Amino acid sequence: MVFGIFPNLEKDKIFDSLRELLEILESKELPYIFPKEMKENLEKQGICIPARNYSDIPGMGEKCDVILSMGGDGSFLGTARTFCNYPVKMVGIHLGDLGFLNSMTANDMREKIDRICTGDYILESRSFLCPRLSTVSGESRCFSDVLNDIVIGHNKIGSLSRLNLWINGKHIQEYAADGIVVSTATGSTGYSLSCGGPVLSPDDTGIIVIPICAHTLQRFALVLKKTDVIQITAPERERELNISLDGDESQPFAPGDVLTIREAEKPIRFIRFRDQNFFSTINSKLIRKVNKNS
Repeated sequence: MVFGIFPNLEKDKIFDSLRELLEILESKELPYIFPKEMKENLEKQGICIPARNYSDIPGMGEKCDVILSMGGDGSFLGTARTFCNYPVKMVGIHLGDLGFLNSMTANDMREKIDRICTGDYILESRSFLCPRLSTVSGESRCFSDVLNDIVIGHNKIGSLSRLNLWINGKHIQEYAADGIVVSTATGSTGYSLSCGGPVLSPDDTGIIVIPICAHTLQRFALVLKKTDVIQITAPERERELNISLDGDESQPFAPGDVLTIREAEKPIRFIRFRDQNFFSTINSKLIRKVNKNS
């Protein structure tokens, strides 16, 4: 079994956690690979490993059985997008604050790696969103697939956006809001939840559409089927709109542009351990955190 290690090198104490992880893998004689672009930064921190332990992303996707993301939920999302087109298993080691996506922590790495090696886990499939932008100039742009959510809104904080929602070719309504969130089930615990959206089980195939701070009484969320096709347009009066993909990639959105969003199935699978219950995690991460801070 070959492990791919994809750490967020900007995280606090990441290098201490990496040294511990390498000690665990080497003590078990488990091969591992890092992205080759991280070689210089690792060596600056005194982590010197043979050249054979580095590869480009396609090489990691082809050689690795398990990809270990190290960081917070943002790191997990970036890693998932990087390897979504490869038939790998992925699991996250959580080094952030509030997070729902990672199944391991720095404190239980040894135990969880043992369980991975013995097959003591559950594999989950998760839905991705595939966005395509058709611009008013006739250009068509495809972006990276999205695991969490797509947000369309104004560049200026507090400015109202008017956005038209179409589902399966039929106009549903024009929203007057700070923006619109289109979310997967994975993203239902993120921005969508903050807007009052429902929480879906991670392996659910539904798509959530919900306005952000709608200036209307129509503030409810829509939960669509995986086969539904979503299109979003902006009226001529709108300017300075943006599309955000998983909070990472941003693109301008102009009147006359059409953003088309479809659900996509990917070969990547996600490791979840049998003693981890999604809804219990929500309780411990959100409700208890709120009570503790109150």
